[in-house]
Amino acid sequence: MVSLRSLVVATSLAAAAPADVGPVARELPFEIASNKPFVQVSINGSSKQWFILDTGCAGTSVIAREYAQRVGLKGGAEATSHLGAGEGVQVGVATVSDVTLDVGGAAMEAPELRIFPLAHVAPFEGRRVDGLLGQDFLERNVVEIDYASRRIRILDPAHFVPPAGGIAIPITLEGGLAVASGAIAVRGAGTIPCRFVIDTGVRATVILFRPFAAKHHLLDVPGNLLGATIGGGAGGETRGDIGRLQVLSIGSSRFQEPIAIFSRDTVGVFASDDPDGIIGGELLRRSKVTFDYPHERILLEPYPRSTSPFEYDMSGLFLVARGEAFQHVEVLSVTQGTPAATTGLQPGDEIVAIDGRRSPGLTLEEARRIFRTPGARRLEVQRGGRRLQVTLVTRRLV
Repeated sequence: MVSLRSLVVATSLAAAAPADVGPVARELPFEIASNKPFVQVSINGSSKQWFILDTGCAGTSVIAREYAQRVGLKGGAEATSHLGAGEGVQVGVATVSDVTLDVGGAAMEAPELRIFPLAHVAPFEGRRVDGLLGQDFLERNVVEIDYASRRIRILDPAHFVPPAGGIAIPITLEGGLAVASGAIAVRGAGTIPCRFVIDTGVRATVILFRPFAAKHHLLDVPGNLLGATIGGGAGGETRGDIGRLQVLSIGSSRFQEPIAIFSRDTVGVFASDDPDGIIGGELLRRSKVTFDYPHERILLEPYPRSTSPFEYDMSGLFLVARGEAFQHVEVLSVTQGTPAATTGLQPGDEIVAIDGRRSPGLTLEEARRIFRTPGARRLEVQRGGRRLQVTLVTRRLV
């Protein structure tokens, strides 16, 4: 994440919205993959492409190098940097000047945007990632994400009225990131104050950074799932331990027994010593969430099922999607001591079918969803030139 840049945002307000929020500048649909909202964006009048609406993208928004090449955008000289979550991948970052983004019909004149590769992120998402819509967009608007209806509303900060019944959580903008105060309760360790980045671009419920986890002895806790792959970001694959907290609180909101990831990364975002962690999409999508950067707050409107139990993968597999259309569901890693390890599944295995549901209709998103519930699963697996029939009995691991 690099230095802050601003955008000059030109919008024309549409007809008045419901009286509880004020005028709506734009409303647009979005899609969800890996708990992340994907919105359509065009650059310099190009066809619409899919960007992650990423509150963890500080500074300027990002154009994927692959997209820039498709539309003929030429950046300046690249500087090598380590960006975002992940460990071990150095990324070449360039900048491009004086481009126009269109988000839901709102033209945004950008003095400068970053360009770096995102093709290595796409297998973790199960779809192409053409860019990241970040701080420069959020700081000039109030942005409401309605996960239930898959709609985003872009609101005028000057006339925005907080929704009745919304839970307001104060934030500070630190290096372009929304940071909120909260706490965790851990068995045997009591209540520990925390400062969290609120990040729509992270799939998990909560990730606690390595220095914080080490300081409070949260690594290698009995009963945790140890050393698992937990995802991948701009910096590559990331690993950590997985367990449950007793309680997570943020502002006045409390969440019972959420899944927590204790990072083992030694470089990148998850190795930071301030703030202490990240709250991600698995928790955020339980509410309608409004990001009000101009007034330094977010607002949560919990959905009726927001108190349902938090769950995690029950197989021990971390899956990604390969192929031009991301139609091949592949095992990236297998965690020791889990049903997948006992069954003999291996990295590189392709999951061709689960309980008769076959690829390409079997998507990464659906395979992950199936493995979050307990039961006996009949798998058809491609390993090299062989087809294997495997029964995998999933169970709650944390």
